[in-house]
Amino acid sequence: MRRRSGRTRRGRPRAFCYHPARHRTQPAVNGGRTIVVGNDALADEVCRIRLADGHAVTVVWNEEPAVRRRAESRGCTFVAGNPRDAQVLLDAGVASAGVVLALSQDDGTNLEVALEAREANPAVRIVLRQFNRALANKLEQNLKNCSVVSLAAHSAATYAAAALDPECFLGLEFPTGSRTLVGFSRRTARDLGVSSMGVADAEQRLDCRILAVNDGAHDVDHVLAPTDSLTLFGRVERLAESSGPVRADRRSLGWVATRVQLIAAEIDPLLRVLVAAGAAVFVVATLFFGAALHLNVLTAAYFVTTTMTTVGYGDIALADKGLLLQAAGMLLMIAGVVVANLAIAFVAAALIRAQWNALQGVRPIRHAGHVVVFGAGRVGTRIVDFLCALGASITVVERVPTPDLVARARARDISLLTGDGTLDATLDHCNVRAARSAVVVTDSDVTNLEIGLGARARRDTIPVIMRIAEPSFAATIRRQFAIRRTFSATTLAASTFCDLAGSSTARGRVTIGGAAFRLEECPSAMADRGGVLLAAARGAGPARRMRHWDEVAPGDVALVMSALSSGA
Repeated sequence: MRRRSGRTRRGRPRAFCYHPARHRTQPAVNGGRTIVVGNDALADEVCRIRLADGHAVTVVWNEEPAVRRRAESRGCTFVAGNPRDAQVLLDAGVASAGVVLALSQDDGTNLEVALEAREANPAVRIVLRQFNRALANKLEQNLKNCSVVSLAAHSAATYAAAALDPECFLGLEFPTGSRTLVGFSRRTARDLGVSSMGVADAEQRLDCRILAVNDGAHDVDHVLAPTDSLTLFGRVERLAESSGPVRADRRSLGWVATRVQLIAAEIDPLLRVLVAAGAAVFVVATLFFGAALHLNVLTAAYFVTTTMTTVGYGDIALADKGLLLQAAGMLLMIAGVVVANLAIAFVAAALIRAQWNALQGVRPIRHAGHVVVFGAGRVGTRIVDFLCALGASITVVERVPTPDLVARARARDISLLTGDGTLDATLDHCNVRAARSAVVVTDSDVTNLEIGLGARARRDTIPVIMRIAEPSFAATIRRQFAIRRTFSATTLAASTFCDLAGSSTARGRVTIGGAAFRLEECPSAMADRGGVLLAAARGAGPARRMRHWDEVAPGDVALVMSALSSGA
């Protein structure tokens, strides 16, 4: 159902909504040759995108047949040589190049390439890959016409967003440096509880923008059907709230049995024997003294308890009961002292061990609804930063935790589990059955797959968000194992590197309904008002959902989505 009037039923003017044909597209810009320095999957993907966008590309790297073959098969020019060598860069045409993308896996190489390129061509634009986020920020502040991207920081936003909303397919930190996450997600109107509502009313209820309905155009007064598929944009905490409650089977019989097994396994075997022996002595002594002294069961148990604990009130005495009962009483007192003292020693040792294990991160996790992060490298650490800022309950599993992780665990910011996520015992200890989601971001694709499958074996409905370096391998895993989300950090970041070659405000690309859009973060005064206004923020404050440009105040930073034409 659609209203044909130019105003909504509440008298509001019809606002701009997503439709590829209605947007002003960006023309292709071929501002000189693109020089790409690198030999890995990121460099290959950047070359592919730049060529598709209509740019001439030259790849510079040491003579490696595989790198040359990949570059030339795509239509790139390959220049063999050490990229740190100024003459090699000159041979590649840096003096007339429009942009240099230094994408090697070594921060020092990238920095030296950037400085040599700027020496040869002061006007060339520089886009750098840096693992060190602090250095990246300083380089951007001190090197003009230069953008620096940390691959880990860029991709971690999507992993963190998907951990809270498994349907989120792209996450961004907006505004930059705020630790506020925004994201794009897809769900049906029925799942969101907005069936039979108009788009404007649904946006108000969800506090999110509805960018597309069934991947197509819509008006703000469009009435949503239950089966309508909605593409949403909003702050990640809002998307997480709309995704529904955490479904964890913490009350299932399997979960209870596992918890009992873990608790039993933690008890020292000698202590179990001691407790069993003490219980046996107590039962036998109660029956013996009950019969010998003609006491009822409760009174006999009372006498045995006071004797074994050496309390000895004297209300029931054995002094005149014969040698046999006196000898039995003495043995009972000795047994009680031995059992009690050994039990105290074992309990004290267990408490000390538990405290030590807690500090070292090897204790089992008892709570539910937490996000389990496997791997605390560059990506994992950044994911933890984002999740902590969002107030999520986090459990980190890492073989060799850093001092920073240990300090966070002591401060109760996170729960730390030191162990190998591929082991069944570790998966049981981190309580994945009751977790909100599992984020698997170690440095090995095979290890990530093994951990993800282990988590799924314990609860087949748990959302698993997995880092897979090779894009084709990630797609295969999604198809074969029905893993909820597999993301390649290379794929997530490649378009950002490409768009930064033309504009320092680029934040990446998103695809909606088969159409590609460029995302830009820039001061509202510089924003392209032909694009879709998504959100605005003041300084490092939280992002605010926006639909109309007249809602944006001077000095705000805007996040804008602009359609890309082929060859853009």
